[in-house]
Amino acid sequence: MPWAHIDERFPWNWRVRFLSDGAFRLYVSAICWTGGNPTGRVITMRELRVVVDARAPRRQAEELVAARLFEELPGVGWRIHDYHD
Repeated sequence: MPWAHIDERFPWNWRVRFLSDGAFRLYVSAICWTGGNPTGRVITMRELRVVVDARAPRRQAEELVAARLFEELPGVGWRIHDYHD
């Protein structure tokens, strides 16, 4: 089974601390998704609803872009910023 490493101080990181619950869940789910799939750090638009079952996943992805946790890839989807670097 693949696994993902998250620092034990992660919930208190200044970029993460004030995320909405949905954006927080999307971010953690995206880390897990990319750890177990050959997509690198990229979540495609098509995969977004598979990664997280949410009412407004695009809005949550936009929140992660604003927090500099996701990078938008126009026409493709999103890349997790600084993950696997």
